[in-house]
Amino acid sequence: MKTKLIFLALFYLFTITIIKAQAPPVIISDSLQSIFDSSMPTSFTNSGGVIGIVVPGKWSWYSSNGKAIAGITAGQPMTLATPTTQFRVGSITKSMVATCILKLEQAGFLSIEDPINMYLRPTIITDTIAPSDTVRIRHLLNHTSGIANSGDNVSCQTDVLTNPLNPRTLEYAIYCGGSQGELFPPEFAWGYSNTNYSILAMIIENITGQSYQDYLTQNIITPLGLTQTEIPTTNQIMNPHMGCYWNIGSWVDLTIINPTTYTGWADVVSTTSDLIIFYNALLSGGLINSVELAKMKTIDPASFDYGLGLDFYTIAGVDYYGHYGEVANTSGMMFANINSVIAPNGYYIAYNYNTQGVDMQNLLDVPVFQLLNSNFSEIDENANKTKIRIFPLPASENCTIEIIDGFEEMNLVITDIQGRELYTSKVSLGTENIHLNLKGYSKGMYLVKLFGKTISKTQKLIVE
Repeated sequence: MKTKLIFLALFYLFTITIIKAQAPPVIISDSLQSIFDSSMPTSFTNSGGVIGIVVPGKWSWYSSNGKAIAGITAGQPMTLATPTTQFRVGSITKSMVATCILKLEQAGFLSIEDPINMYLRPTIITDTIAPSDTVRIRHLLNHTSGIANSGDNVSCQTDVLTNPLNPRTLEYAIYCGGSQGELFPPEFAWGYSNTNYSILAMIIENITGQSYQDYLTQNIITPLGLTQTEIPTTNQIMNPHMGCYWNIGSWVDLTIINPTTYTGWADVVSTTSDLIIFYNALLSGGLINSVELAKMKTIDPASFDYGLGLDFYTIAGVDYYGHYGEVANTSGMMFANINSVIAPNGYYIAYNYNTQGVDMQNLLDVPVFQLLNSNFSEIDENANKTKIRIFPLPASENCTIEIIDGFEEMNLVITDIQGRELYTSKVSLGTENIHLNLKGYSKGMYLVKLFGKTISKTQKLIVE
């Protein structure tokens, strides 16, 4: 009872940190909205998305764009996306499953170094998986098992696309992977495989004597109060939700699908706010202890920047980690370990687009990182007398850019936060005023860059 009370107190602190955060400065929210709007897919009619960003203890920002349901889903009218719209989180589920496994290790029910044949019936090992050497639980968690990805089985994928409403068992999912043959000996290389997490779900069931869904719900969803998170039991998500649209030559609609198709590797449904609460609690020690969290964040040399249910990246040399997910949509749940004026304790970001294959890393992750990692002061790359003055600032319909004491011919370029050029002009010697019409500029931050052979200056233009 004492342990439970301590846990609930910790969770209360984590939740208050997230929920009571204030709104960000207007220029930040406008710039974030501009970045998010610009990231929307243009190849799909009625695309839409939802996003949430939280700087712990400072501010939170949630938004949406476009449609949730595109108007082509059978029996579902076209709807608008809202910040609280649910979505299938795809492989972000793997972070939750990995957390469940590490909780079982923490409680003494298993070791991640245990061979998987300790927890599975012999025929699954010998007849279905047929590994050339011992597969351990850790190999499943970090995708170094060599077991093939069920998603790469053409026959099984065709079955899902043809019969999306049919139920499927964990045995079937493991067969779809194992029947393709071993990709490599365990721990020899890295190969992302949904099958690994189907096997982990089966191990959870065999150890606990309850369904994987019930165990995850009782150990993550319920304790954290994730009221908008669930493992659905029906083909159609009951609450307002995002669609799932995938272009495989023509658009395929997988919004309504039997959830057992994704058991253990992609079946969780959530919202951006719930995902951030989960991830904050995980990284803050509210779900597993520091020893287990350290294991989760440990990267095996063979795993190519993948921990135990966490995927690791760097942006400008800064750690950026979490998990992405796609089930005919595109989702992300990441933490950026920055220390800037606007985000001194890093930030969490979660999002979903209703189409699969969005280039979110270049269109969203990097621009948001660049914005929040800025020091938001005037950028002055050298100390000569040439200056840029912009007025009024913030601007709305028009502004004047004054170049003071230019001593060589220069170029003036205005870019948005994603680096796209919106305006270019030649600047002569001396002082020059450029009158700029801001019609067509979204609210947010832009960079005014002045450069020549020996000069480089940058100033921020804020449009409100």
